[in-house]
Amino acid sequence: MTRRFLLILTIVLIGTFYFTPQPKAEAFDPVTLAILTPLAIQGAKILAPYVIRGLKNVALVGVRSAKYFVRFFLVPVGLLECVFTPWRISSGISHLGQGFLGLFMFVGNLCLIPFAIFGIGV
Repeated sequence: MTRRFLLILTIVLIGTFYFTPQPKAEAFDPVTLAILTPLAIQGAKILAPYVIRGLKNVALVGVRSAKYFVRFFLVPVGLLECVFTPWRISSGISHLGQGFLGLFMFVGNLCLIPFAIFGIGV
């Protein structure tokens, strides 16, 4: 890209973001907060078991993901077995396969973490 193009792009972006309307801050008045605080506390008491269950499910998926992440370290072990001990090449290939499978399972479990909040995939 040329310097002229970058300069024009910078000017256009600065102009675009400078002249866009800014959002207005709307604060709650103290009376509204005083009225809504007891309702918020009651809502928190009702939702607490569900939040705790969701956090527990996320922790379980996180531990399982860590197990698969540790399994990924079998890749260098398998590579070393294949290179330096050719008479154990089947074991090395097995470790390579387990390591790469662990990587894919780790990524899959990371994708499941948002769903684990609701108990899916636990």
